[in-house]
Amino acid sequence: MIEVKHLRLIDTVAKVGSLNKAADRLFLTQSALSHQLKELESKLGVDIFYREKNQLHFTPEGKELRDAGAAILDQLADLEKKVQQVSQNQLKRYIHGYSDFESRRLNDQARTMSDLLHYDSLWAGDTTVLEVGCGVGAQTSIISMKNPEVHFTSVDLSESSLLKAKERVNTLGIENVTFRQADVYELPFDDGSFDHVFVCFVLEHLVNPHEALLELKRVLKKGGTLTVIEGDHGSTYFFPDNKAARKAIEAQVSLQSKNGGNANIGRQLYPLLDEVGFSNIHVDPRQVYVDPSRPEKVEGFIKNTFTAMIQGVKEEVINAKIISETAMEDGIKGLLNTADGGTFCYTFFKAKVVK
Repeated sequence: MIEVKHLRLIDTVAKVGSLNKAADRLFLTQSALSHQLKELESKLGVDIFYREKNQLHFTPEGKELRDAGAAILDQLADLEKKVQQVSQNQLKRYIHGYSDFESRRLNDQARTMSDLLHYDSLWAGDTTVLEVGCGVGAQTSIISMKNPEVHFTSVDLSESSLLKAKERVNTLGIENVTFRQADVYELPFDDGSFDHVFVCFVLEHLVNPHEALLELKRVLKKGGTLTVIEGDHGSTYFFPDNKAARKAIEAQVSLQSKNGGNANIGRQLYPLLDEVGFSNIHVDPRQVYVDPSRPEKVEGFIKNTFTAMIQGVKEEVINAKIISETAMEDGIKGLLNTADGGTFCYTFFKAKVVK
């Protein structure tokens, strides 16, 4: 009769003191939250809250439910921590952006690659776009600002990433994005809910991208479009060439594979989308080329995007015994060497399809 969502609702209201603030904290509209509350009170046959002088108070029955629910939520939180510890590698397959370092890297990458990746990320006004795997909102802020008349729903599995994403769009004054916590394999939306779906740097982290694409297809309207952007580490080459740098890149690719992902998925987008049954598939390779005549790319891509990504997995690849600490440090130095008068190339792949 009582669901976990009801307990979270009551606990959140108790912490923040109002339905409006609770709705904001839970990534719900106030009407949706009020509907859940009425649903629960109807099931129980009691009132949980009452108002007095514009203040929200718990009824005696509400207090009892609040206290018992808080204990249950504490137990669930402990259970979730244990599950996360056991399946940490599984969770990492498509949750990124936890650390401040990684958040900065993702935002730097988004800004640096905006013109290359998003000059055509445009949708008709007054349509709906589902962004899956929004992370800390690095791509969200760019595509929503380019499409101010479009209604975006951005979802991610990580609550902490969603909080960072929401803070980012609020700081930028963006008002056309709604955030929800959701799993890409089990989206909480009806069939054909969205005009368009947008996915950027997500499939590379998934154990089963085919299954995820089927779920994205389900929530897409007939005739709607799906946009997918992925990188391909196998497309990386640079001068001066450096064996240590290549080993560091290979270590990152191996780690991602060990965690169930695929750092070379960009080249596979066409067959993946074809297998799922999409039509009018168009895959556009977009190459990043950097040399000293493009100083903004030297800083933004070589240092703050690609090398920062390799630096970000240093501890993990060493702990996983994929590469030694010395070899990893030499590899990072080799990559940074290309920023000192060298050249660097990398290819992203952007696919657009129709359902």
